[in-house]
Amino acid sequence: MLGLSLYLLLPQLARIEHALRVAATLRVPFIALSLGAQILSYLGSGYLLRAVVRQRAQPVSVLEGALVTIGANSVGTLGGGVLGTAGMTYLWLRRRGVSRGAAGLGGWIPIFLNDAMLALISLIGLLTLILLKKFSSILVLGLTIAVLILAGGLGALLWSLTHREKMTPIATAIARFAARFRRKAYDRHSTEATVGRLLEAWDTLLQGGWRGPATGAALNAGFDMLTLAFLFLAAGHGVSLLVLVAGYGVPQLLGKLTVILGGIGVVETTMVGLYGALGVPLSISVVVVLVYRLFSFWLPTLAGIALVPYFEQRTNA
Repeated sequence: MLGLSLYLLLPQLARIEHALRVAATLRVPFIALSLGAQILSYLGSGYLLRAVVRQRAQPVSVLEGALVTIGANSVGTLGGGVLGTAGMTYLWLRRRGVSRGAAGLGGWIPIFLNDAMLALISLIGLLTLILLKKFSSILVLGLTIAVLILAGGLGALLWSLTHREKMTPIATAIARFAARFRRKAYDRHSTEATVGRLLEAWDTLLQGGWRGPATGAALNAGFDMLTLAFLFLAAGHGVSLLVLVAGYGVPQLLGKLTVILGGIGVVETTMVGLYGALGVPLSISVVVVLVYRLFSFWLPTLAGIALVPYFEQRTNA
């Protein structure tokens, strides 16, 4: 909020009153539809998690997968980052009887697929901005870095599949270091078994089992964009699909690269700026983006924090 205020709101104090008037006239039915779309977006994440672990015939429902995703994302937002999100997903899945290999995939595959989907949407948005001549060199540089990071992750995954014989030595070295750091005994058989189960689960996923997870990632991003589209309609300013995509993907992807929790300030500022450049009035874009972030980030984060004790009590029972 501070970043948004310093960069955008303070120089535009004369328009704040207009923005408040826009907020007061938001259409309630479209707000309700946007909330419903956001719920469906998280159910899409639940379907994604279920589709990943289902490759190993593990018991995770769509609703349970959505709740695990919300809770794990909140842990990552509060300081754990990607490792915190993947780690909590793995832990909670393991405590529900999911095997190590499937739980490991459940921790990392949704993160990778969601980011890959965002990268694809961002590329489409960037092409739209270029065609409309509404881009800057900084924006292109930021998106290029994001795509390179995702490409590096994909390269690491492909390398692990084509160099299977090197996976066990690498995992052994990491496990030895972790055991020494924690001052615990190293279990070689456990490490080797975990690598074997992970590779076996990967094989299952690659042999046609990727369609379900990819569908879940598409549902997550699609309903999230629909949340934003309904909010524009609530403000009385509908936007085309190209404009919606152009202002959506790039800010989300750039927000994931920042050290600021949840990309606070970065996502809002970039999104408002892009929609402003695409012809959306500033007062409308500010209201829509802030309400969108309330629905898609703040409320799920608070709900996820409340879910953490529930998962801990349930799994320890």
